[in-house]
Amino acid sequence: MVTNLQSIVIASICLVSVFVVGENNEVTVPAVRVVRLQVDYRNASVSDLQKIHKWNAIMRNSVLASLKFINKHWLICGGSPSDSSSSSNADCGKAQVTGEIVGDRHYRINVTLIAERDPVKNAKVGATSTVYAVAHIGLKGGIFQYTNALKTLGKPEPKLAFDEAFFCYRGATLVDTDKCRKDRRLRDSPLLDSVDTPIPLANLLAL
Repeated sequence: MVTNLQSIVIASICLVSVFVVGENNEVTVPAVRVVRLQVDYRNASVSDLQKIHKWNAIMRNSVLASLKFINKHWLICGGSPSDSSSSSNADCGKAQVTGEIVGDRHYRINVTLIAERDPVKNAKVGATSTVYAVAHIGLKGGIFQYTNALKTLGKPEPKLAFDEAFFCYRGATLVDTDKCRKDRRLRDSPLLDSVDTPIPLANLLAL
């Protein structure tokens, strides 16, 4: 499940920094969690999509607004260490949104974002949930059914696809599935300069 997502994200994800204390005392920190959501529309007017000016921009902004609405109630949007809380909320974990025509009447929206670990917190009360659960509740509540230009997609399927993976800085190794440990390097290695430099997320795309 993780393999397909990893092939897209591994070269470009911004990740948490890792430190090594002493020679034998290695410290690990949580890796960054990246999730992918897929929303299917099986009764879409696919032939009309090319007639809509700036379709991709409208789609991205609409889906981002849906994610931000969810995040207003449940804190799902993550970010890189250099992000402030306001900037991570502004783009909801550097969310990348793409669309694909699957069939004559079938359109799919793919969303990939840096997400908080489960359990995610409610923004107002002490309740907790999961990213998948709150996204699915939003789907059932109509959060991904639109009244703007995206109304040509029609009603989404009642269940969304969900995938996740964990990644580390360049110069760190993923251990225990979801932790990062700094790689050991030879003394005077010229490769030390890149360990603490975040990798740009511009190429992070959903499948």
